[in-house]
Amino acid sequence: MKIGKIYLENFRGFYGRVEISFDNLTALIGKNDQGKSSILEAIDIFINEGKGVTKLDPRDLNTKAQNEGKSEFKIGVLFKQYPEELVIDTTNKTTLKEEYLLNKDNELEIWKSFKNGKLSSTYIQCYHPSNDDFLRAILTKKIKELQEFVKNKGIECSDNRKAALLRKAIRDYYSDDKGLLFSSIDIPIDAEGLKEIWDKLKNYLPVFALFHSDRRNVDQDDEIQDPLKVKIEQIFRRDDIQQKLSEIANEIDSEVKRIANSTVDQFKKLSQSDTEIYPNIPEVAQLKWKDVYKGIGFDTTDNIPLNKRGSGFRRMVLLSSFLADIESKQYLDNNDIIYAIEEPETSLHPNLQNRLINALIELSNLTNYQVMLTTHSPALIRLFQTGSVRFVEQENGSAGVSVFCESVMSKIIKTMGLLPEIGKVVICVEGNNDEKFLLNINNAITELRDIVDLRAKIDSGVLAIIPMYGANLKDWINRYALKNTNAIEFHLYDRDDDQKYKKDIEQVRNRNDGSIGMLTKKREIENYINVDKINSEFSIHIEATNEEWDDMDVPNQIMVRRRDLKVPYIKSIICGKLSKTTTKEELVFLNAWDEVRSWFDKINELVAKASANTNVG
Repeated sequence: MKIGKIYLENFRGFYGRVEISFDNLTALIGKNDQGKSSILEAIDIFINEGKGVTKLDPRDLNTKAQNEGKSEFKIGVLFKQYPEELVIDTTNKTTLKEEYLLNKDNELEIWKSFKNGKLSSTYIQCYHPSNDDFLRAILTKKIKELQEFVKNKGIECSDNRKAALLRKAIRDYYSDDKGLLFSSIDIPIDAEGLKEIWDKLKNYLPVFALFHSDRRNVDQDDEIQDPLKVKIEQIFRRDDIQQKLSEIANEIDSEVKRIANSTVDQFKKLSQSDTEIYPNIPEVAQLKWKDVYKGIGFDTTDNIPLNKRGSGFRRMVLLSSFLADIESKQYLDNNDIIYAIEEPETSLHPNLQNRLINALIELSNLTNYQVMLTTHSPALIRLFQTGSVRFVEQENGSAGVSVFCESVMSKIIKTMGLLPEIGKVVICVEGNNDEKFLLNINNAITELRDIVDLRAKIDSGVLAIIPMYGANLKDWINRYALKNTNAIEFHLYDRDDDQKYKKDIEQVRNRNDGSIGMLTKKREIENYINVDKINSEFSIHIEATNEEWDDMDVPNQIMVRRRDLKVPYIKSIICGKLSKTTTKEELVFLNAWDEVRSWFDKINELVAKASANTNVG
């Protein structure tokens, strides 16, 4: 389960009801004290109910709402990718859809209300049959009540011992009679009769790990800052581990009860008083196995705990953990994990900041991961795709959240101080992966770097690379700034099967302003990486001749063989990691060396031309 939206109602700076959407990677940006951290802490409160990083506080109620006589705040979460099947009673499997526990849009929407710093209720907002009070409350009915209703109405049911089948039979009865009448209702799932549903659903909730930008270094502070604690949470939620632990727990439980009951029997024989003893043994389901590893974590040199180290050191440990996740390509059975990081730039060198962000982007492309972060750093903001950006600001006494659009972009530029980065020569490519590929092979192959050193020219301000169809904020700014410059342009786009960029290249060539446009001869940039290298990296087997490889949709072929990976992640690995080790010999083998060299020859021509024009001026 991943988070699609959250709703905040009268929580801290959010007056009234505010809706915030989330993607696999979501960046909350804005000035300080606008409400960014409150959004992440609201999710922490929802999932961990005050037992995570964020503690419940009566002061979480919005001041304006409090002055109006309101006494509670609410947090709602719209989940996507909810479990297809649940065992919500002890006898039969069913689904959320069959039990009408989804909203009008077939989404799982769960709300929690908080009053006086405590959780007061948990409910599902759903589109539910509501013909009468019995049908409206059918999920709260005990199996004896369902059996009695079926008997009195003469309803046929395939198995009267199974509550889920009884409920289905009753709904069919109503449907056959007058048809089901629906309405949006709130069903309290923490109440009697429904608590079991909530207990089952909680097993599928994502692990939520919030990492503050800084923290109080006190021993009593039990917030999850140590990434190893997050791993423990993940491990104990695995289906195979749960099954093994359940087997062990039931065996121990049986033995303990045997000993306890035997002790009671012996006490009855020995005791001369009216006082009796009874076993007090917690239910197996109440056992918290992860508490066995409560003290787990990282220590450092001289046995200094991680929480006693500085922010920068802890952030490096965090980065190391993310890189380990990426390397393992960990695929979880049924649980997602959400990493929420406040101000990742805190106490990190700029190079490590960039590496952390790139790691988080890669992580978000893995199947079971979702990443949320906050920042007000102009340098980092430029790295995020526009679709992932949420702009947080205070307006009219309340925090508001906006998704990216041109008007919001203007606010971001003005508020965060973002400026374009345009050189005398601009290399225009399709997306960010194409940019990484060009820079990496230029750095890896001496013969290409001898023609033109892209990184050196970028650092000197002569050259810039702009993904024209990418969606990074930096690229968006640069694209629009490009219209008002006299920069010479070199355009390189994928040929693709449908040649969707052919028209764009023709327009560039027809400008007669010195700009150059080229299409790749192979299908796309990924086809310039050797098939053996790709097979090794992704642990797959693709067999193809050079001619077949030229036209193959490489990312899709990998995804077919690796269902746990997504196309964006695959592309980022090929154009990032694998391109860094590309050799001239590999390009020669692919019959691509002459073509690739011609790209850099053309770029060098434009750089020389721009330099000559500058000298003349």
